[in-house]
Amino acid sequence: MIDVDADERRWSQFMAAAHRGDSRLYERLLGELASVIAAYVRSRFGALFYAEDCVQECLIAIHNARHTYDPKRPFRPWLFAIVRNRTVDLLRRSYASDRVREIAGDLHRVAPDPRAELEAGEIFVGLKPEFSRALILTKILGCSINEAAQRSGISATAMKSRVSRAIRAAELLIHAERSNE
Repeated sequence: MIDVDADERRWSQFMAAAHRGDSRLYERLLGELASVIAAYVRSRFGALFYAEDCVQECLIAIHNARHTYDPKRPFRPWLFAIVRNRTVDLLRRSYASDRVREIAGDLHRVAPDPRAELEAGEIFVGLKPEFSRALILTKILGCSINEAAQRSGISATAMKSRVSRAIRAAELLIHAERSNE
């Protein structure tokens, strides 16, 4: 039987010791967390072929965020917020790269359904280039607004506006296509 409270106390103590410079306890903490993270990933997403990569990415994120942990606060919520966010980022990145390959493979086909055209990426041709770029970066590649803005050389506010306008323009194109059928 897993004693969640004992784990909580131990991990909190290990992280507090790591803050004081105890590398031995910090290494022990990361070792314990690796198995907990692996179990979390398996329980939520099944046997992902990149589960070990996911665990390693989470451990790196924990290491990079270790200074944000407050020993006066519970450890598990801090830990799982990082793990959950990192796992979602990795899944989004994996989905986006799979989706880009799928769209690239489908671009040659003719799709009579406007939604299928959107799926195939053909609807992007009807949008202004800056709108297409905004949608591709945020909705297909899975970039955050800040990342997309940085890549485009504009502010995050301007990128939010572009994404919103791009979605509206795409909806108008879909509705126009439907009315032409």
